[in-house]
Amino acid sequence: MVRISNSLTGDKDPFEPLEEGKVRMYVCGLTPYTDIHAGHARTYVAFDIVRRWLEHKGYDVIHVQNITDVEDKIFDHAAEEGVNPLQLAREEHAKAEALFDTLRLQRAHHWPKVSDHIQHIIETNQAIIENGHAYEAEGNVYFDVDSFESYGKLSNMDPDQLIEEHRDVEGEGKQDPRDFALWKSAKPDEPSWSSPWGEGRPGWHIECSVMATTIMGPRIDIHGGGRDLKFPHHENEVAQSEAATGKEPFTKYWMHTGFVTVGGEKMSKSLGNFVTAREVLEKHRPEAVRLLIAQTHYQSPIDFSWDALKDAERSLDGLMVPLERIHDATPKEGEQSHDEALLEAIEAAKSEITDAMDDDFDTPQAVASMHTLSRRINQYLDDHQPTKAVVKAIETFYAFIDDVFAIVPEERTVDGLEPELVDLLLHVRERAREEGAFELADEIRDGLETIGINVEDTSEGPVWRAA
Repeated sequence: MVRISNSLTGDKDPFEPLEEGKVRMYVCGLTPYTDIHAGHARTYVAFDIVRRWLEHKGYDVIHVQNITDVEDKIFDHAAEEGVNPLQLAREEHAKAEALFDTLRLQRAHHWPKVSDHIQHIIETNQAIIENGHAYEAEGNVYFDVDSFESYGKLSNMDPDQLIEEHRDVEGEGKQDPRDFALWKSAKPDEPSWSSPWGEGRPGWHIECSVMATTIMGPRIDIHGGGRDLKFPHHENEVAQSEAATGKEPFTKYWMHTGFVTVGGEKMSKSLGNFVTAREVLEKHRPEAVRLLIAQTHYQSPIDFSWDALKDAERSLDGLMVPLERIHDATPKEGEQSHDEALLEAIEAAKSEITDAMDDDFDTPQAVASMHTLSRRINQYLDDHQPTKAVVKAIETFYAFIDDVFAIVPEERTVDGLEPELVDLLLHVRERAREEGAFELADEIRDGLETIGINVEDTSEGPVWRAA
């Protein structure tokens, strides 16, 4: 059984979806006003792996990821650029979608935009008011935190301790500094919509609640996002969702990813210490980026560095050596007595990976099992010509890890150059090195680099990749 570290309970809970065989999963999406950074990529890759594993286990996953196109940052940036804010959000999200595809993220089944759900937001706010948990003040609508007895149950914080740090400072007429805006009165030169409280726009927190419940119903299985959203955003989602529907818990399993840090400090646009996902993908293969992310548990922080990405590239190359070797081998007919041990090792690795992923998506342990098997296969191939059964088992294993982790690089090509020709040149280079012709070996390596091919000498032999 899959077990999930649940932020709501503080425990690692057995996963039992609300409806047998079906998983409703909502992941907090982008506020698209500029390029996404590596921190965003970490969260979305982590939840892509979660979704892939649940689908591998046979669940029918409904994945919703919102587009927050009504938000202060978008309005401010659009004003600076002199463009329409909703158009800016559409264009920036289109750029993000292209990067998501490059990162091999499965597309969400639904990508709702706030601007398409204004009427639903108004209706939800009216329900919260009618249920005694919100009030109108000077064209604004505020959630009455004091009226919701269990406020703070997700973050496990006493809201009184957080008045100064997290209060919603905007707006007039609030009864309590802890109260947060469900609807904001219109400001000059910003998009606004008609409502029972006058012209205005939604508060940030209500948007996700409405899009999640409108598409998936009053209760969902998994809600994911970065750890920085736990309070106040996700805490407020819990309160307003349950206040509107009367159904609890709004989300059964809350999952939060750790920060991407730079020198120990959280990567963020506001701090100016971010690296864009586009920059990363211009220099490194998406599979290496995914492997780097998978090497750390989704709850733990990742300290970003270019050296770490280079290490991930080398790690990926080493992991893929057995697959490249069997592609170059001519399978032997029949069976061999020594095949059985390798076939058992492959099945054992699959079992280890399954146990790791069932245990709160323990991707670091899964990756470690992959490397152990990779070395075991290389030892076998050093000594034996593989049989067809062995080749099939190895190919099936790599198809399995690619299905779950999406880390097996696609066919290598460099401006139309055949991979077999590169392999032949590397073979000649190895022969030259064996015979002491190091000058020739260096010429081959340098010549390959000039046409965009990097050669890495490993303990299992040379491996190459497109620069």
